[in-house]
Amino acid sequence: MTPTHDPRLDPDARRKAARRTALWVGGIAVAVYVAFILSGVLGQ
Repeated sequence: MTPTHDPRLDPDARRKAARRTALWVGGIAVAVYVAFILSGVLGQ
């Protein structure tokens, strides 16, 4: 019987998933920051 490949145990897959999550969170943070700055500039 061959062991099944579990992506949760693969360090490379975990690293890629962590990087993708960090990029999404960072992108959302930048979008909120830009929206906040623009609302202040355009609200004058």
